[in-house]
Amino acid sequence: MDQKHNTRKIGWLTDKGKVREINEDTVLATSFGGNFSSVHFLVVADGMGGHAKGEVASKRASFSTSKMVMTTLGYKFDPFLIGTELPAKILKDAIQEANEDLHSWAKDNPESAGMGTTTVCAIVKGNDVTLANVGDSRAYRVGPNVPNGIKQETKDHSLVQELVDKHELTEAQAREDPRKNVITRAVGTSPSLEVDTFSLSLKNDESLLLCSDGVLAHLSDDDIKKIIQETPDPNNACKKIVDMTNERGGSDNISLIILSSEDSGNFIEFKPVIEKPSYEGKVVEVPDFFKEREEKKL
Repeated sequence: MDQKHNTRKIGWLTDKGKVREINEDTVLATSFGGNFSSVHFLVVADGMGGHAKGEVASKRASFSTSKMVMTTLGYKFDPFLIGTELPAKILKDAIQEANEDLHSWAKDNPESAGMGTTTVCAIVKGNDVTLANVGDSRAYRVGPNVPNGIKQETKDHSLVQELVDKHELTEAQAREDPRKNVITRAVGTSPSLEVDTFSLSLKNDESLLLCSDGVLAHLSDDDIKKIIQETPDPNNACKKIVDMTNERGGSDNISLIILSSEDSGNFIEFKPVIEKPSYEGKVVEVPDFFKEREEKKL
């Protein structure tokens, strides 16, 4: 009797939007470990600094974080440790190391002064998810039994979030406030960095969304929830979200990753993500580190 494993699918897409000249976001998704113990590592980063600075910042920080996480998982990963503090420590250490690298690199390259990036990352094994974030890129859980169908699982490091915490703004007001793009924490802008981590367990009918704030600039939580719940294939859901965001103005770069629910109807065997896929403006770059790692395993 055939058994089906890894029934969740990953979809991802990044687009420069309708206003920005370049895409300063970076999206990375990779998996390893085999059918019975595969682990997914997901990253969305939103660079800042203008011109090419933001693009360099998001890519450099994402690749640095990814390399350390995958190296650490490769040498230290124990399936029984997922759900304890180990994945959170791996993510926190990796992002802090990326922060030191980016900050040092900017100091040595004066033309890159002021560069930085947000990041939201996830280590996923089965239904267990560990998240880490810096800035205002977010992670959401989406499902029929989630309160209101969608729940933000990370907390923004932004001026408007601080005002919401002080009860000086409502969540609805924060979405429209002209200061909503002011972030209070970013990777690369200072020599040290505090990283927040969160743990959750997805139910079989729940999906995970990581996204940059470009998605949230034009779509409500209800818009996002409706598309994800009505579109089982995560790549199609990503495409619909990007299209709707662009139709409503596309004022910023738009990037997201969706890890589908298990009842998406798409059963897949494990396959490492080592190629460089593209469609409809999407370019997901995978560092040579991953390619070399997978080639050595063949």
